[in-house]
Amino acid sequence: MSYSRRQRDAQVNYSSWKQFVEGKRLKNENVSPALLASWQRCKDMAVDPAPRSCWDFLPMNQLEQFTTTLEKICGEIESTAYEAIKGKGLLITIANADARVARTCGDLDVLHEADRLNFGPGANWSEACVGTNAIGTALATGRPMQVFASEHFCESHHSWNCTAAPILDPRGNVWGCFDISGPTWSDHSQSMDLVLHAARALEQNLSRLYCSELEGQMASLFSSMFNSVMTGVLFLNKSGRITSANNTAELLLSQSGGALRGRKAEELFDLGPYLAQAKSASLCEPVIVKCLVDPNLYIRVMPTFSASGAWLDTIVTVSETQRSRQFAAGPRPSNRPQAEPAEVKGFEHVLHASQSMRQVIRQAGNAARTPSTILLTGESGTGKELFARGIHQAGPRAGQPFVAVNCGAFSEELVQSELFGYREGAFTGAVKRGRVGKFQKADKGVLFLDEISEMPLSQQVNLLRALEERAVVPVGGTSPLPVDVKILAATNKNLRELVDRGLFREDLFYRLNVVTIAIPPLRERGNDVSLLAEYHLKRLCASFGIHCPEIGPQTRELLAAHDWPGNVRELINCLEYAANNLSGDWLLPEHLPHYLLERAGGRAVGPADHSGDKGFLLKRREANAIREALDFHEGNISKTAKALGIGRNTLYAKMERYDIQA
Repeated sequence: MSYSRRQRDAQVNYSSWKQFVEGKRLKNENVSPALLASWQRCKDMAVDPAPRSCWDFLPMNQLEQFTTTLEKICGEIESTAYEAIKGKGLLITIANADARVARTCGDLDVLHEADRLNFGPGANWSEACVGTNAIGTALATGRPMQVFASEHFCESHHSWNCTAAPILDPRGNVWGCFDISGPTWSDHSQSMDLVLHAARALEQNLSRLYCSELEGQMASLFSSMFNSVMTGVLFLNKSGRITSANNTAELLLSQSGGALRGRKAEELFDLGPYLAQAKSASLCEPVIVKCLVDPNLYIRVMPTFSASGAWLDTIVTVSETQRSRQFAAGPRPSNRPQAEPAEVKGFEHVLHASQSMRQVIRQAGNAARTPSTILLTGESGTGKELFARGIHQAGPRAGQPFVAVNCGAFSEELVQSELFGYREGAFTGAVKRGRVGKFQKADKGVLFLDEISEMPLSQQVNLLRALEERAVVPVGGTSPLPVDVKILAATNKNLRELVDRGLFREDLFYRLNVVTIAIPPLRERGNDVSLLAEYHLKRLCASFGIHCPEIGPQTRELLAAHDWPGNVRELINCLEYAANNLSGDWLLPEHLPHYLLERAGGRAVGPADHSGDKGFLLKRREANAIREALDFHEGNISKTAKALGIGRNTLYAKMERYDIQA
């Protein structure tokens, strides 16, 4: 078999290669610096230059994310390149950024020769594994490479020539590699042109795919934001019909009946002032108009324009006038708290106004930036999973998987297979082809171990080993698989006490207890109770399709006086109970579960009757006691808390609840 030989020769011969691997100085000074640098890297990594085949393989299911994307962008690129090399004794290889071979195609006789080197799907073709070669060296340098004959660091590859170019993603990071290889007797004359053309074409398709996915993500993000804000938002087309309305707008205008989309805006709003101003040449500021279905609503109308200045749609915002007055008036009443603006990305969903919660969110945001293990502690219902998801979104792994595991949900026999996965035939009932465990699913992302205290003691040593080695061994397997995960653990129990009682491993406790974040109970969050009650009552009423009443002042007092042993979860349950008992425009104490009234020591009373409410009297006495203690200790928080027999955080929460200034 003969081919045209319009190609360069190897820069070094066998004698020069042998000199280098034996530690002697090369006599040939025409060797490129890139090749010498690669050889030196291989020597530094202690790569064996003796004849060898690739020994490091990865199951193809672990390359699924790469191969799925490759299927989307490959199109006719691979088939076009194959037509160009067919019959020339060559094969095409596409590898990921870690030099793992994902696809190969080429002449059958060459594929058989490649098999002798274990050059197939899943193989690791990095410099660290098989020495200097076009794929591994192109990925190491980020530049196209040709490695011919004795230029390979490992002697077993001296009978091959290979040409590769890296594939970059839209951010400029190496995403993969396109390679053409074959025996030295093959026709390599067009290989460099082919790999450069194919790599550039794959990069263009990868950019289109990224843009398409980004557009979908932005649309989803906009939809989520659109429906999560507490202000009603509507879009009107040029004819004045409503084209979109978020959930808040539907809720505020629901008394008009029916869905808003498709209705004429003039049925809901007096648009006269807006249309009058719209005739002017430069309408940019919002116009305040009246709401025809509810005069108490605050309506603002504003046009949108294209880049060329053409009038597009109209935006209408709807809010309660009471909110706007509170905003304009400056300091808000202590019994009508409002959520603090989100200071830490990822924690926007944690509704709060209290200083104690704000401090914990800041701590969590700081810890999210590092790979350190985090232990979330707090009573049941305080929102530990909300914090775990917030930490995931606030850190550098936000775009990677978040995998939550309830450690108390598995039997002792299944813990290891669920966390670490298992090989085919590992045990009776195992899924054919095995299964990937939670650690591998969370690779490069965050693994949340909820209720860690419930993990069986006998299985804790396996978890400890995985955390220490950052590798897992599937059930039925023998080789450890490396994993890169940030560990978050959560418990509502005192792990230190469990260690002392012999119910939790001490070494695992210290491995988990790197950064401890204690989420405060609801009773220590001051006016957050009222804030959360307002939010969840509106949410529940909206989902039930019923009118949302105002929370009466006595009801607020009653909610604030309760100690909430079940925390936010208990509060939501109480409000759902109340939503099923509503009548009228006010949420009264009589609508709440009876046990709240019994614990408060009072009875259900009307808006003007305070005489029988002993719970409210006790609250006033407690507030007076705090003021007197603060006066006596001249505002010293530590001394006041000690005198009252409560913690500093509890004192801060009570001062916020009773609007007491130090």
